[in-house]
Amino acid sequence: MKRFSVLFLSMILLLIMFAPTFVQPVHGQWSGDADRYDSVVLRGSVDPLRWDGNDHSLLFNEEEGVWITEPISFVGGQKVEYKFVYDGEWMPGANLEYTIPQTGDYQFVFHPDEERLIDVRPATAYDGQVTLRVSVPEETPDWAALTVASSMNSFNYEVTRMTMEEDGLYSITLRGPAGEELRYRYGLGDAKYQEVRDHHRTVTFTEEENIVEDTVAAWTGIPIASNVNHDFHHSPFIPNEKDDVTVTVEVEHYGPITDGSIYFTTDGASPQGARGEAYVGQAVPMSVVSTDERGRGYVSVLEGKIPAQANETPVKYKVDIWNEEGEGSQFADTNSLVSTEATEFAYYVDEFTSPDWAKDAVIYHIFVDRFKDGNEKNNYDTVDVEEVGLEEALKGWMGGDLEGIIEKLDYLDELGVNTLYLSPVFEGPYSHGYHPMDFLDVDKNFGSLEVLKELIAKAHERDMKVVYDMVPNHSSSEHPFFQDALKNGENSPYYDYYTFYEDGSYETFYGVESLPQLNNDNQATRDWMLEEVIPFWLEEVDFDGYRLDYAKGPSYSFWVDFRHAVKQMDQDYFIFGEVWDSREKINSYSGKLDGALDFGFHDTFKQTFANNGSMKQVSNLLKENEATYHPEYVMTTFLDNHDVPRFLYEAGNDSNKLKLASFTQFTLPGAPMIYYGTEVGMSQSGNHHHYSDWKDRWYREMMIWNKEEQDPDLFAHYQDIIALRAEYSALRTGTFKEIFVNDDVLVFEREDQDARLLVFVNKGAEQTFDLAELYQQDRLTNARLKNVLTQERKPAKRGTIEVTVEEQGFEIFEVSGRLGGAWHAPRFVD
Repeated sequence: MKRFSVLFLSMILLLIMFAPTFVQPVHGQWSGDADRYDSVVLRGSVDPLRWDGNDHSLLFNEEEGVWITEPISFVGGQKVEYKFVYDGEWMPGANLEYTIPQTGDYQFVFHPDEERLIDVRPATAYDGQVTLRVSVPEETPDWAALTVASSMNSFNYEVTRMTMEEDGLYSITLRGPAGEELRYRYGLGDAKYQEVRDHHRTVTFTEEENIVEDTVAAWTGIPIASNVNHDFHHSPFIPNEKDDVTVTVEVEHYGPITDGSIYFTTDGASPQGARGEAYVGQAVPMSVVSTDERGRGYVSVLEGKIPAQANETPVKYKVDIWNEEGEGSQFADTNSLVSTEATEFAYYVDEFTSPDWAKDAVIYHIFVDRFKDGNEKNNYDTVDVEEVGLEEALKGWMGGDLEGIIEKLDYLDELGVNTLYLSPVFEGPYSHGYHPMDFLDVDKNFGSLEVLKELIAKAHERDMKVVYDMVPNHSSSEHPFFQDALKNGENSPYYDYYTFYEDGSYETFYGVESLPQLNNDNQATRDWMLEEVIPFWLEEVDFDGYRLDYAKGPSYSFWVDFRHAVKQMDQDYFIFGEVWDSREKINSYSGKLDGALDFGFHDTFKQTFANNGSMKQVSNLLKENEATYHPEYVMTTFLDNHDVPRFLYEAGNDSNKLKLASFTQFTLPGAPMIYYGTEVGMSQSGNHHHYSDWKDRWYREMMIWNKEEQDPDLFAHYQDIIALRAEYSALRTGTFKEIFVNDDVLVFEREDQDARLLVFVNKGAEQTFDLAELYQQDRLTNARLKNVLTQERKPAKRGTIEVTVEEQGFEIFEVSGRLGGAWHAPRFVD
């Protein structure tokens, strides 16, 4: 659904904060009994919701045929991203979104027959009320969305819409605790269009009827259209130097819209302009290509073209529209009236390629504090497990450090991995490193910059790459920049490094107050990040690339500048992002990043292998990935990591399930990643489902170094599949072709010029396959297989080749001769 439609519907919803439920009708794919699920769980982005755990289960309502949560408390004005998980399986598609209209309790409803229906119901009964009636200036357009921003919705100007009683007169009844004061201000659907007023208005909720008559003298601005939406709709999405780029914008409006313009730069500057005249950069016109009626208004589509640019060019642009007979213009997507406040869009012109070594990478993910204590002298904040117990100790520092990784490089070399991915080691209050207090130093508990450089140098001696977990989205609230901004307000040079609101709050990472979000669209912030922080770890410390934490936090414009900055230093640096979202959202970063973590892979493999789901889910995943992702976009596959439960634990500690899943992982497209300890059988000491906070402590226990506790058979298995992937380039970068799939079995080929491989994965009972039947041939006469694992040869006999795959087993064969009509020269000799 287009962004303007969501915004428009959201405003309608929030007109009636305690009245009928808002629903967004998007049909799901479901048929059957509404109560057929054993469990439905709500997970989401805003506290108290989480993306892991089962704290918010839904109960089935027989009368309505829907599943409903208990009341959940939220702070008003927050946008909640959420999804339902039924019987352990995530609902498909992008995250659902809902903006909380005002502070209170809400119930989320899951409709089995319409999975993507947004149905959120207020659940708080307040004893106080107030009715606001306001007269507005004559120039206020009657189509404008008059709204109330208040202390109960975090002064969000979008969510609480008023009703027009007559021309120029609007009203709304709000409810809250009797005796509590409400601070408020009027707006036209956005903070950019608020009433001109020095101070907030105030009123007290009362049990009896209370009507307040207000008058707005003037607005800070008046919108030209109800919404201007671009949302990076440009084609081609990843242009090269031969491509003109077509930019499309969609406008919801009531009065006429006749013209538009694109202002763009190619030198890194932020473009500026208005009504077709560029102040910074160049301008190209947009023209109206269609106009359709919608409700009381219209929807117009405008298009324009940015001419082709040289490769390695960061193109930044802004878009505005206007009526030739009117005054002013309005910009996409912020709907601002001036270009300085407009959304800055961007794309990178290049022949998009990712580093070759990244396609060949086998990545080992190390959570530094939990891997190995190599120097007890730097255990400054380490807790005593025997004194406080493991459950409490896992919240703090456990002693793992950089010297411990150096000590275990031989172990990692023996395992066979060629890339290390280190969790953040920034100075900060927590052992996980994701609360940076200093972006240019190492926390003393981990060691020092000198030790880190030594680690990287010694890894490089073993031909290992080392990737760092960078955190560009936010800092710790203890960071000196943020503390200075808090203390000095707008007088601080770092005030605009963050985003502060009129009620004194500030933009955070998912509502976590200790993680203020960096305003990377502020030029000074961006320059600091890209000119000081990013080069420091690559050039001075000598990392080979970045895994980028919460990559969908910073804007696309930031990532275009980020890519340009990194690739100007060295094209071989690998940058891949954490985008925990739909496949389409993950893919939207291709051309800006080299790759991304494949969360769909994780979810599908856990459901299929750990929870005994259908192998057809894997088949669908592979088909959808191939149809979506650019071939140069490196998807990093993983079974577990620091944010999700251990795969082995979810699989009931069945190591055979882990072997089957990991073998499949290493023979499919993507760069496989191993989370520390998975290769020796690390599971969990505690059930994360039993905890409402710090669930992830159980995903981050200390690495098992006691040989008696390790699983040597599993370690040998990982050595074998790593060696297998290293031997056959077809497993790394070859083509993929599905041959057969059912609920238990997946058969596929990987092929390149050096080898053609036939792979069988069977999570069910023992099965024997007739290859002539499998390939739909009458006879096989010139085909041979060599079992890569056992070296056994299988020539065609009596017109076919039979392959038996044991229960919960796998096989991989090198193919020569003619199979399925395709010929491949032998790599092996009889």
